[in-house]
Amino acid sequence: MERNLLIELLESGEKVSLYSPRFEGEQYTEFEKFLLTYKDTYLSDIQILIKRIDIIKQNGAEDRYFRYEGTMNDRIMALPSHIDTTSLRLYCININHSILILGNGGIKTTRTYQDDIQLHKAVRTLQKIDIEIKKLEKSSVVTIIGTQLNGPLVFTINDEIEDPNDEDK
Repeated sequence: MERNLLIELLESGEKVSLYSPRFEGEQYTEFEKFLLTYKDTYLSDIQILIKRIDIIKQNGAEDRYFRYEGTMNDRIMALPSHIDTTSLRLYCININHSILILGNGGIKTTRTYQDDIQLHKAVRTLQKIDIEIKKLEKSSVVTIIGTQLNGPLVFTINDEIEDPNDEDK
């Protein structure tokens, strides 16, 4: 199913600006949905992730603060880094050291994100958004100036995710 979304600015900072996708017709961004879903049952994990985001805002979105996820062709990363331990994974697109798009995530109970349908969906959604942003960056429709992502930040992506456990495919 094709869905429209907006990459919404959450916080503009001196070192890093934080963005998050908001799908058309939804009240919350993907990051806000993540926080609302887990704040009551995984509060200490959320606090660890927020502390890590605060460090990133202070120092820049350097690769050392993240776990590498996705593929070599995308910019998908996960929090927490290997330094912190939580039951949760928060996936994001690290556009560069000054622009971070916070997505969604979930409880990490499997060896890889591909083995969990919710985590897989969170990563695949960000991968599709990353593809669209790269296309617009390449054609200079979307530009980066300092910590700002400029241009039309409205996209349409196919939000259907194949079930990684479906062996018929």
